[in-house]
Amino acid sequence: MEAVTRLVDNGVKHGIPHSVPPAEQRLTLGIATDETGSLIIDVADLNPQFPHFDAAVSGEKGRGLWQVAYLGAQVTRFLPHEGVGKTVRAVLAPGPVDV
Repeated sequence: MEAVTRLVDNGVKHGIPHSVPPAEQRLTLGIATDETGSLIIDVADLNPQFPHFDAAVSGEKGRGLWQVAYLGAQVTRFLPHEGVGKTVRAVLAPGPVDV
């Protein structure tokens, strides 16, 4: 849940360009598992730019994506084949959970 919260918060803060009218603003959350049981969390937004992605994941710029990586997720980004924007993906492998 913490990874989802961080990814969505990051998308809301940085993924919707100010030039997009309110009626057209959107953020999409997708959650699935793959054949290995890994949890895949995708947050798609309207901004294709992410100039400091690696710095964000390593904690050199901001904290949100670094915290997702710290939780054990592999964090990546990609552009869609069609349409606009980008998707930030976090993949969490199955394993013990601290409660």
